[in-house]
Amino acid sequence: METIINNYSGARIDRSLIKELARRISKKKWKVSISFISKEAMRKLNRKYRKKDKPTDVLSFNMNEGKFLGDVVICPSVARANARKYKESFMTEIARLVTHGLLHLLGFEHGKKMFDMQEKIIGGA
Repeated sequence: METIINNYSGARIDRSLIKELARRISKKKWKVSISFISKEAMRKLNRKYRKKDKPTDVLSFNMNEGKFLGDVVICPSVARANARKYKESFMTEIARLVTHGLLHLLGFEHGKKMFDMQEKIIGGA
């Protein structure tokens, strides 16, 4: 999976880890975009697309146009709060969100199968 990473948040992100996660998730020649954005920008996207006026940790936008699978958008500030809450490292939480978003792009819905797969993928991170 070819991964385009855009960091508009200023957070320190391990790009090699993200690319490795994408390779683990799919060997197909998909292209995906993963963007890291501010809390305010995420709140606006969540309000527009989910009608929830608060920031969230991750959103996925499936495009499925040719080889372009879609976009995953992550808010590092929300991820950092989640990491503290769940007593995880920041990069472990980022890995979980990247994996979660990419699985949604591949058609997985929330459920035991998706969450088990997600944890197995990040287990090797």
